[in-house]
Amino acid sequence: MKKSLLPAMLLVVGACWIACNNSTPDKPAADPAVLKPNCSTVAPMFSPDIPHEVEVNLPNGYSGLIPSDQVCFDYFSWRSFVALNWPAGADGQPLKCNFTDYPDTPRVWEYYTDPGELFGTGEHLLAFSGPIKKIPGLKGLRMVSKMSTEFKDTVAGSIKQATGQPLLDKNLNYVLFEIMLNPDETKYIRDSGLTTVQGQQGKTIKFPEGHYDKGQNGGAVGAIEVKATWKILVPGKDDSTKFYRRRAVIYVPAKNSTTGKALYLTETVGLVAMHILHKTKNFPMWIWTTFEHNNNAPDSAAVAKAGNQYSFYNPACPASFVNTPPDTPYLWQPFKPYAKSVANDGQYGTQVVQQLPIYDFTQTLNKAWQTALKGSVWANYRLIGSQWGVIQGDNPTHGADTVGVPQYMSNPVVETYYQQSSCLTSCHIFAKDAAGMNADFSFMLQRAKNNAVPKK
Repeated sequence: MKKSLLPAMLLVVGACWIACNNSTPDKPAADPAVLKPNCSTVAPMFSPDIPHEVEVNLPNGYSGLIPSDQVCFDYFSWRSFVALNWPAGADGQPLKCNFTDYPDTPRVWEYYTDPGELFGTGEHLLAFSGPIKKIPGLKGLRMVSKMSTEFKDTVAGSIKQATGQPLLDKNLNYVLFEIMLNPDETKYIRDSGLTTVQGQQGKTIKFPEGHYDKGQNGGAVGAIEVKATWKILVPGKDDSTKFYRRRAVIYVPAKNSTTGKALYLTETVGLVAMHILHKTKNFPMWIWTTFEHNNNAPDSAAVAKAGNQYSFYNPACPASFVNTPPDTPYLWQPFKPYAKSVANDGQYGTQVVQQLPIYDFTQTLNKAWQTALKGSVWANYRLIGSQWGVIQGDNPTHGADTVGVPQYMSNPVVETYYQQSSCLTSCHIFAKDAAGMNADFSFMLQRAKNNAVPKK
């Protein structure tokens, strides 16, 4: 993987600590100020408490990627992944149980707010607007690309393929995407009147930041966005016991159906990837975490020995199709395989190869957590990496002066077609709100309604 070379920067924070504790749902977290583990030797600790912050002592003139510092972010990422995927009750709160208990129970993040509900656009109800009504425990999915076609796409042209082109798995089914916002971000958007274009005009966007304090409230979690990626599990072809899975109804609009009519498909879906975006006080350009299923796709070095165990790689597929998007139109058939009409050469899904290998120190941490999770479906997931941002010099504006650490990071089933890039500096740095102003690295505010235009 390429390594980042950073010039001198102004960043002064405390000693390396990550609120590492043995808290349980019925035991409050200890004062984080006294919890200062050595980040290079931290062991897996399971807690439903979402970490609020990463504090790491970086030397002046920080240059390159220092493993002993980066592991602080990776540990933060694993703690976040576990807390967000903790089994939850009907109220969305973590259950008083072990992390691996209740494998079929919805997780905490799945009770977060759907952008369609927050912005009043209603697309979160589309899956349940037809013959399949809302059933407790049934997930509603509707996306075939990173951003719903219901919204105006204002993303920079250089990354448009990542937001407008779908991904097919080896079984020739479309992958589905889901976005959820945590309570801190939801409250900020709603209370600030940012759910409409008119409400955003003339306002400076600054999402709430995670931080700890010694007071009774313990600080704040800060804004979190979760972007989950699901594949349809096919009996006899996929081992569903290796995935966190949910029953879901999938809505396909009439214009995307080969029948010319809207489809409402009930399927079992398995989690194959997860982005976690978390804004904190020390890292106001957000901390970018991305996880994947172990068997998604091989990396470039493993292609020669790749077998048939991957969900997004077929050893029989010609090399010319590697990381190549399907041709339009993106139509769903009413029966599996749903994406047969756009399959490569009529028989292959997207041939995904992971172009950026995972750092060795991240893999070491992955092995520790996977060993601790042995026997559960969560042992089949791994951290790809954790990215954070700094500003070169003392210019606080967005643009070419923003540097991501590591410089390059991508998830091969979320950014399949532009992997040699950065979540932060190649994409979210350009985020604008619906009023055309800087949106603090989030695309969420583009979903706002325009109250001046009647909506069908």
